[in-house]
Amino acid sequence: MPDADHSIDPAAVGELLRRTFAQSGEVIAQVRPDQLEGPTPCPAFDVRTLVGHLLFAANRVGAAGRRQPMAEDGPAVVGLADGEWAPAFDKAAAEAVSAWEAPGAMEGEIVLPFGTFPAVVVAQIYVVEQATHAWDLAGAVGARRLLDSALAEEVLAIAQRVILPEYRGAEPMPFAGEVDAGPVAPAYERLAAFMGRRPHWRVAATGDGERSALLETLDKHRGFLRFTLRGLTDEEARRRTTASELCLGGILKHVARVEEMWASFIEQGPSAMGAMDEHARQAHAASFAVGPDESLAGLLEHYQQTSDRTDALVMSLPSLDASQPLPEAPWFPKGTRWSARRVVLHILAETAQHAGHADIVRESLDGAKTMG
Repeated sequence: MPDADHSIDPAAVGELLRRTFAQSGEVIAQVRPDQLEGPTPCPAFDVRTLVGHLLFAANRVGAAGRRQPMAEDGPAVVGLADGEWAPAFDKAAAEAVSAWEAPGAMEGEIVLPFGTFPAVVVAQIYVVEQATHAWDLAGAVGARRLLDSALAEEVLAIAQRVILPEYRGAEPMPFAGEVDAGPVAPAYERLAAFMGRRPHWRVAATGDGERSALLETLDKHRGFLRFTLRGLTDEEARRRTTASELCLGGILKHVARVEEMWASFIEQGPSAMGAMDEHARQAHAASFAVGPDESLAGLLEHYQQTSDRTDALVMSLPSLDASQPLPEAPWFPKGTRWSARRVVLHILAETAQHAGHADIVRESLDGAKTMG
């Protein structure tokens, strides 16, 4: 591991440790008893053992801060009743944060089972561990909406400093090889990829993995859309570059609105679509326009939140066969019902179509292309 970077504020590292523990606690609180035997992005852990590992790690972080002897990476904590995991973690996390907030905790060196390092580096190592496993667990239980993208940006910068190439490889090396997440992937997907995870990992909720396949394909086309927005300023995202009125920011805003609306339809039926009147026509047209108070960063963040909500909904449905009647409109056949499966396919088709539109607009802007 590298030496301590003396430009880093120890108090800022302590605050990151507090935030990562708080995030892990929020995700653990979402775990349902029926999810505890489910898979996670870590092949060695199911949900139960991953939660147990997070609790073990919280205890070890506290011991490090108190300069107590630390055992090597051991088995996950076991033996708790289903409702005891979240309180036990919150208690261990609070004790760990308190230990690292004590005077002098970020000074000197700490002996870990695998070496001796500056204390501030040790704290950073555990920030990375907590944030990465929170992503693992959130994906396994459909709670990625709880993940803090700003935190992920900060943790990724730390990971890129403290995880060196010589620590990657097959077991017993602690880290797998880095995965390519693409240049405009959301922050947590880039962190997961840097830590050797598949950034589009989805838990299979059915025996044939249908939901995972649908969502991974949808995510691929979301990625193509985001890719067309790489490196743009807010002004460029608003610029019309073809004979149409389409601009890149407007396309992204529209796709997010469409996905939100159809995801709500899965739960609420035609009432989620509103009346098919002049107001709806105007709202549809406005969804392609970027307002003066809207930024590209804000639109991208909103799109990620929308995606996370859709994914969590799809993974939580009792069945993809559940259907709702389509609203009455000239473009919908009368009396037609769409299943949740059909709605997800429609969202996927809309996303792919508009990703193609965005590619044309981007190429007309500066020659950049998604493919070719």
